[in-house]
Amino acid sequence: MSQPNTLHPDWALHPGLMLAQMLEQKGIRQSELAERTGLTAKHINQMVKRAVSVSPDVALLLERALDCPPRFWSNIADEYERQQSEARERIKLPEYQTWAKSFHTPTLNRVGILTERDDDFTTVEKLLRFFGVASPDAFDQTWLKPRVSFRRSQAFTVAEHNTALWLRLVERSAEPFNVGPFRPAVLRKRATLIPAMTNLDVPNGFLAAQAALAEAGVVLVFVRQVPETRVCAATWWLGADRPVIGITERQRKPDIFWFSLLHEIGHLVLHPRRTTYLDLEGEKGASALHPDPAEKEADAFATDMLLPAGAIQLIKAATTRQELTLLAAKLGIGGPIVAGQYGHLTANWPVCSPLRGKITDEQIDELESFCALA
Repeated sequence: MSQPNTLHPDWALHPGLMLAQMLEQKGIRQSELAERTGLTAKHINQMVKRAVSVSPDVALLLERALDCPPRFWSNIADEYERQQSEARERIKLPEYQTWAKSFHTPTLNRVGILTERDDDFTTVEKLLRFFGVASPDAFDQTWLKPRVSFRRSQAFTVAEHNTALWLRLVERSAEPFNVGPFRPAVLRKRATLIPAMTNLDVPNGFLAAQAALAEAGVVLVFVRQVPETRVCAATWWLGADRPVIGITERQRKPDIFWFSLLHEIGHLVLHPRRTTYLDLEGEKGASALHPDPAEKEADAFATDMLLPAGAIQLIKAATTRQELTLLAAKLGIGGPIVAGQYGHLTANWPVCSPLRGKITDEQIDELESFCALA
């Protein structure tokens, strides 16, 4: 049989008040109770005046003197302390509300973290539990400082709270997946299969990539982008030996999707464990004056995996959409990959744009269904 939910009223009595009422009902003076229990008259008076609570030791003495079980006093004391703690937290509510409002509410509602019926206090409580922290300060210490290295540039800003929200959703989405230990050598081999997967539509290609990476001990999840984050993909760690790659539909271009995936695989193959990497749209150009070697290495890895030797020159030499389509068939990779590379190499986007394709709303829904968050 199911157990009834525990009722927590929004009021509570101090155990000293209950003690005073019990003494009055039994006709026992405070001095007499002191004699019966061996406590000082001052201690009894402090409890009655609600200056001190009823400790477990004192509850045992009261049981003998007043024939009232210790659990009676401990339950009253616990409920009173809980109510007092909540009251103290409610005083902080205005400050906490500002923090809670920094997150994208439609995303939180869509994935079931919040509901439209939640009041301000409930919203704050749910968000703190979702991130596994006790306060906004603890959130900063846990999610913004040591765990996430946000690569910043002068040209772009990062919505750090919403980026942390996206990363937490990646983490939660990855938790149910059961994969073996991380094997970098196997991951490098599985990465060679990705170019062939680009011939599939994005959802089916993602499923194939997810299965291939799982064989190397890597969890691959899709989490829809959160506004103002500019995240294309990220490398995250659930534990010392459990890497996760999270990917979004940023810009809705298949070539960006696949390049971002191989970029993160490059981080896992080439760089130290337990490091969080965020692939942010626009970061490469903005950080050209101060390039990050790790990002350049991951870019080179992704390019080498996607394109056979000499492919860049062949792509650059093409002049028509028909030539690009034929070249994609010869190279054995998806047309959007060739088109995207052509656009970046020549800036002649009108020729290649029709071939790049688009990740549709239906495909985004399908990708999300593979990594359900609700």
